[in-house]
Amino acid sequence: MGASALLELSEVLASGRDILLTPDGPRGPAYELGPGIIFLAQKTGAPVVPVNMEYSSCWRVKNWDRFIIPKPFSKVHVIIGPPQQITPTSSDEEFESERLRLQTVMMSLVERR
Repeated sequence: MGASALLELSEVLASGRDILLTPDGPRGPAYELGPGIIFLAQKTGAPVVPVNMEYSSCWRVKNWDRFIIPKPFSKVHVIIGPPQQITPTSSDEEFESERLRLQTVMMSLVERR
């Protein structure tokens, strides 16, 4: 996530609106939480609400992240986890630990079904 995107998203959050981010970002790797979400949550104090959506029927694009396109009339199961407050960190090791903690929370939603 670039600096200008982080600034713009910070402004959106400061205005009281919500944002939605894909956790693994546009370049992946798939199912690995990117650092931008952690950085943004630390700088703004905004909690992260993990969400997982599963579809009864879908197409998967044959690319690195196997992007999902729900088929018409498929049922969607939405799982929303509890808000996660992201702890401020003072070292690269602490930051990585917080990133892995949130990634584990998010992946637990995928494994819940």
